[in-house]
Amino acid sequence: MAQLLILFICIFLIITPLYVNSKLVPPELMLAKTTNLQSIQFSYRGYLVSEKLDGVRGFWNGKHLLTRTGKLIHAPAWFTHDFPTVPLEGELWIRRGQFDLVSGIIRKQTPVDAEWKKIKFMLFDAPESELIFSQRLNYIQTLISPLNIPWLKLIEHKSFTEFSQLKTYFESIVNQNGEGLMLNKADAYYQSGRTNNIQKLKPYLDEDAIVLSHLTGKGKFQNMMGALLVKNKQGIEFKIGTGFTTAQRQHPPKIGTIISYRHSGVTKTGLPRFPTFIRIRTDLEAL
Repeated sequence: MAQLLILFICIFLIITPLYVNSKLVPPELMLAKTTNLQSIQFSYRGYLVSEKLDGVRGFWNGKHLLTRTGKLIHAPAWFTHDFPTVPLEGELWIRRGQFDLVSGIIRKQTPVDAEWKKIKFMLFDAPESELIFSQRLNYIQTLISPLNIPWLKLIEHKSFTEFSQLKTYFESIVNQNGEGLMLNKADAYYQSGRTNNIQKLKPYLDEDAIVLSHLTGKGKFQNMMGALLVKNKQGIEFKIGTGFTTAQRQHPPKIGTIISYRHSGVTKTGLPRFPTFIRIRTDLEAL
């Protein structure tokens, strides 16, 4: 009898996570369009500005913490125990330059408490609220302030009356190894999909691509990967040969992996100029 009970418990523990995962619905999130200082200089007014944190985007559906693609994040129970029961969106973040560390922590099926104690959930929106953005920020603050959870914070937002102020703030973030800025239209309602109501301001252009093959290196990269052949969302195939560490060249991203790259614009034929590898997109499974 005792053995049957143990067997039942084991089966329950195995099946339950699979059942929970099967019931999760990918969130329909709002996606930013990329801009630059030149393009935004005449239309920055009316936006609330925050630093673009280099973490992993997280969606709290009121019960579970998910990735942007709807995959369950196995956070410790204590991390989300007192979270509000309404959907919230934010960045799982440690500090600047620690994307890989955060990504590795949240991908573990069995969470490590000591690692999760480094992470903060930095909130920036409430997807199901019918308020405009500036009001949604106030709404989030009223939700989380009484909870006094050290790792649940609202990202600071600023507004600027002069373009020079925005430019100075942007340059200060970039000079401190920050990724850039996010500009949210203050009077905009939440809408899923890509929209001009939220702009991503970065010092370079970045996009995603899928790895098609590994090209063998020459010279100092002999017996290693010299470049990746990739295809971007526009269906353009091209090579990326820079931005890799020696370890990444020895163990390159697997074929079919989604990666991020930066570039300085495109040619007349649509090829990215000077594409440089940034990182593997562990939060995306398809373009």
